[in-house]
Amino acid sequence: MEKKFILNTTNYYRELYIDNASRPVVVISPGGGYKYTSERESLPVARFYNTHGFHAVVVNYRETVEEKYPMTTKYLAEVMKIVKNDNRCKSIIGLGFSAGGHCILDLSLHYKDYGIKPDLLMLGYPVVTSDERYSHIDSFKNLLKEDYNNKDLFKYVSLETQVTPEAPDLFLFGTFTDESVNVMNSLLLLEAYKANNCNAEYHVFPMGGHGLSLGTEETANGDPKKVLPYYTDWANYSVKWIKNKLNIE
Repeated sequence: MEKKFILNTTNYYRELYIDNASRPVVVISPGGGYKYTSERESLPVARFYNTHGFHAVVVNYRETVEEKYPMTTKYLAEVMKIVKNDNRCKSIIGLGFSAGGHCILDLSLHYKDYGIKPDLLMLGYPVVTSDERYSHIDSFKNLLKEDYNNKDLFKYVSLETQVTPEAPDLFLFGTFTDESVNVMNSLLLLEAYKANNCNAEYHVFPMGGHGLSLGTEETANGDPKKVLPYYTDWANYSVKWIKNKLNIE
């Protein structure tokens, strides 16, 4: 599959368009702690949405690991602009996992800075808060680098503090027992959505660790702990949610 490079860097995106018809496009921002982008949360997820009639695009926004915030979000925004201008794009659904969820949430909430906003937003076990009680510290260290001790910036990227009434409708999922990204990240985001009268659907599953992706054999890469049939329902729920929001039969 062809890699298309972003702004003359080694960052790239891959397109999985079903055909030339105008359809919703799921733009996928994989996780990886702002250190890399997870393949388990990339092409298998894109192919799932293809089977349900959606185009998909996967963005590898973290190949330039030496760069710091906000460059990761700028690369994601650039791809989203390219998608938006494609005749095959009817609407954009952003989907971010873990740190990739933080990246696409940053774009969605600070869209005036980046010049693009998804029509709908889906987040899986996202990194959200820099609150030391619940924060996934390594993600913020990898993202901010030498700016990690900048208190104002540190608060700015604690995204539950950045929600406004203009935030896109949200589909959120994860597990209660996530050992890496505390479930409180999602709950703080939900609290902010409620406070701003925004709309959200949330599925929290009672078991399972971090980085489950689809929870299938394909995305487990041989790790039996990442095969969780009960959890896999999130993906089917997300399809129903998209179709409901976009009035698709």
